[in-house]
Amino acid sequence: MSQNNHKMRIIDKLSYGIGSIPYALKEATFGNFVLFFYTQVLGLSGSLTGLAIFISVIWDAVSDPMVGAWSDRLKSRWGRRHPPMVLGSIPLALSFVILFSPPEAWLEQQWAMFGWLLFSVLLLRTSLTIFYIPQNAMGAEMVDNYAERSSIVSFRTNLGWIAGVAIPAICLTVIFAEVNGQDGRFVIANYAIYGWVAFVLVMLSCLLCVLGTRHYIPRLQKIAARSKESPGMRGMLSDTLATLRNDNFRRIFILEIAVGGTLGILGALQMITWTYFWELSVEQIALLALSSLLAVAVAFPGMSWMARRWEKQTLLRIAVAGLVFNTLWLVPGRLLGVIPENGTHWLFAMVFINTLITTILTIMRTVNLHSIMADIADEHELETGRRQEGVFFAATTFALKFVMGFGYMVAGPLLDIVGLQPGVEPGQASESALFGIGIVVGPVLVALLMIPWWLAMRIDVSRKRTDEIQAALILQARSDY
Repeated sequence: MSQNNHKMRIIDKLSYGIGSIPYALKEATFGNFVLFFYTQVLGLSGSLTGLAIFISVIWDAVSDPMVGAWSDRLKSRWGRRHPPMVLGSIPLALSFVILFSPPEAWLEQQWAMFGWLLFSVLLLRTSLTIFYIPQNAMGAEMVDNYAERSSIVSFRTNLGWIAGVAIPAICLTVIFAEVNGQDGRFVIANYAIYGWVAFVLVMLSCLLCVLGTRHYIPRLQKIAARSKESPGMRGMLSDTLATLRNDNFRRIFILEIAVGGTLGILGALQMITWTYFWELSVEQIALLALSSLLAVAVAFPGMSWMARRWEKQTLLRIAVAGLVFNTLWLVPGRLLGVIPENGTHWLFAMVFINTLITTILTIMRTVNLHSIMADIADEHELETGRRQEGVFFAATTFALKFVMGFGYMVAGPLLDIVGLQPGVEPGQASESALFGIGIVVGPVLVALLMIPWWLAMRIDVSRKRTDEIQAALILQARSDY
């Protein structure tokens, strides 16, 4: 093995980064539309909606690590990452159409709607796993350089954020706009249109990612050839469990579950909170996308500047601590009566600033955490002789999916408990319902975020340690040769 210390071409980083769009679109879809569509528009019980999402996440517990291990072991003329990416693309795109096109005859029965939602999210999550985990793992193999790994993850993360905020914002303005006094978010047909828009975007991004990174296949094959693997299904299970022996990986895995759990609840309740708790209009919600785009504009160059001056683990700690403090002031301030009233410019400005800060800190956390994951994969190879980026990234991806499912398991029943009625207009929700939502997205999330803050302080993957590991891998490869 020789270190790949040269800087990657911008076009290669863009081609790889575009592959984050399907995952970002899934996150945006579930955060902005799924809970609102099935509970407030179709009238499905919040508990059944949450249950369907949670069951699909339990399936992810099986599929994610198995796909990761399969991708690590796959041997073909097209490498081990690209064939699964191609295989998952078409069903992933179709799943968005299916999700928002339930048969009209099924809309009168709760369990029929539940079955359609469950089938849709199982298809979406499984096909996303097949595409996204190999795509994610590929980034750790495309470059060895400590700083360039942060750069490529930064491209992927920021492109995902741009897509994840711009697409829903544009769709809210164009597809879900108010027509003849009717709020477009309560029109069933609009969601079917959104599903087809998502189909086109997923197909294009998957195609561009696969074609744009195909010339890396020979390099990926050489890296795969170094791995010492155990044979058969038992070997796949052994490889998966072996990753948990790494102290840094265990801490990151638990950290992602903890921080993702809070953001999963926040994401699942996002449209509900904006619509009922803050009483924002469709236009104001679309404008909030500007805060995320501004965050990307700040974070993208900022990540490179900070990566040259501080260790990744230091930046990760700052990001998680910042999320704690940024969650501490806005919603709790409203519950204490010190935040301006809904409908004022000051209130919207404060929501805008809070969203901006949250996005910047989340980008910082994601970039540094995933870059650290690539360094841990080197550490694991030195200790075990196995290249298992697929399993590592499958575990962290499952953690994120699990907590999003956990978010729905909290958010769905919460809507039933607090009594938020389907179809209720903004400004008409009961005070008890709004108070219940505020308690969860405020003080409860602050308490949950203390766990990942503590874990972030215990991660130890320094630049010096990574350089020593890669030098040892070079010597090891030469001696084997």
